[in-house]
Amino acid sequence: MRALALATALFLIPAAPTLAEEIPGTQFSSGFWEGAAQTDSSGGFSHCDVSVGFTNGETLWMGLYANDTLSVLLSHPNVRFRTGQTFDSWLMLEVGLPTKGVSEAWDEAFAGMTLEGIDASIDFLTQGQWLRLLGIGIDDAYDVTGITEALTLARDCHARQTGGVAPGKAPPPPKVPDLKPKTGSAGGLGGGGGLGTRPGGALGTPAPKPAP
Repeated sequence: MRALALATALFLIPAAPTLAEEIPGTQFSSGFWEGAAQTDSSGGFSHCDVSVGFTNGETLWMGLYANDTLSVLLSHPNVRFRTGQTFDSWLMLEVGLPTKGVSEAWDEAFAGMTLEGIDASIDFLTQGQWLRLLGIGIDDAYDVTGITEALTLARDCHARQTGGVAPGKAPPPPKVPDLKPKTGSAGGLGGGGGLGTRPGGALGTPAPKPAP
């Protein structure tokens, strides 16, 4: 089943626990996509997020973090997770090779995969129109029309918050990252084989993974 993004779907997305505070003046939008910069619990920059809602109430959420990682999460109204639950999974589009990795549930509503390297991850995510994250119990293909423009804005947001690094260049890693990625890491893109979902605001927020 393929799901299409519609503006009306924004009202169907269930709320989720709050993870971060939106930084005023950082909001951006492109088509049905919306995003902003977020702070961590100490008030420092955590990440820039961007997300889109779908007709059946699903949410696709992506976060660009200060440590040069990009998290891709999905939420589905009929799927619930156990916080910390892990999944062998495959992130793919209809073109190119899939990325195999370990996804993790952030809370009962959101689960997904973290990719290393923002620029390489954006190149991977923008190569097609239909996105799937198999292995977490949400097997639909999602129409990600407009993702290139949305992730360009998210990367610009990230660059402004991490010291004005020009878009297309990864910022230097911070000495102490404000927030570690909260999903299982896929390592580099293209690893392994395989089968080749927005914190803050109206769309809800994946909860942070509990500290050990």
